[in-house]
Amino acid sequence: MVYRSVATAAFIAVAIQIFAVGILAPRLPREVCRPGAQAQRTMTFAAVPVVRLTNTDGTVRVNVAEVTEIQVDTDIKAYTPSTNEQPVAEQYITTLIKTNVTDTALELVTEPVERPDELDLRVDYIITVPPGTDVALEVSNGNVRVAPGCNQVTVEGVNSDIEITGPLGAVNAKSTNGRIRIYDAAAETTLETVNGNITAQVKSGTLQASTITGSIMTTLTSPEVSACDLTSMNGAITLVMTENCSAEVSATTGRGTVRTEPGVVLSSGVYKRHALLGVIGDGATKLSMNSMNGDIVLQRSTT
Repeated sequence: MVYRSVATAAFIAVAIQIFAVGILAPRLPREVCRPGAQAQRTMTFAAVPVVRLTNTDGTVRVNVAEVTEIQVDTDIKAYTPSTNEQPVAEQYITTLIKTNVTDTALELVTEPVERPDELDLRVDYIITVPPGTDVALEVSNGNVRVAPGCNQVTVEGVNSDIEITGPLGAVNAKSTNGRIRIYDAAAETTLETVNGNITAQVKSGTLQASTITGSIMTTLTSPEVSACDLTSMNGAITLVMTENCSAEVSATTGRGTVRTEPGVVLSSGVYKRHALLGVIGDGATKLSMNSMNGDIVLQRSTT
């Protein structure tokens, strides 16, 4: 009986090994394996008004500091299916990264040379810029985070979560398959994603936010927000206003309901199950909210 149990255990162990090595391992993402080649690089450039970056496969983080130069730190990893391709990986990462510097802009292109078919690549960036720098990022398959203090921020992402905090100027952030979060937006702000939620905290300027599949959560922290346009095809929309905010509201939903939480009082207008047209307070902010398959909720901040 003991021998049979041992034999059964041995058989199961061999089966697991065959499955893990022969079937599962080739299908795992390359990033869980040791890279065939790896390098860390630091580059410094004179401060310029604009930084532009194009990156495929890797995260991008922009920090702001009281510095007189722009510093670019990169972590480069090239993954190969076997050790035979390691020389190819080592040679390829020497072609990274193309830079172009003028008096007005720094441009960084991660892969100016076409990637060999046998390689997977990941390049993670940390870019440190002086306050007030404009940032324009094109990123695929990697998340983006922009720290407080940048001026205008433009992000185009594919399979990218985007987070922007404390921008001084206008923001235009778009993603396919990714969430977008912005805090303390202060100027004209446009947010757009296909599959993902949007979270926006706005203190002034305007906001236009849209998603196909996802919810929108927006907080207005000041009456300095002049207009707010929120659209979700398949998701709920929630708008929170602080006590000093007011709005002229147009809210409609196809298959959801529109409701106001305690503290939100209409001074005039029409309130129905699927629509709300009216004025809250002085009506300072022009507020438009539209959903096809989601509820719309208006709230007052509790803080």
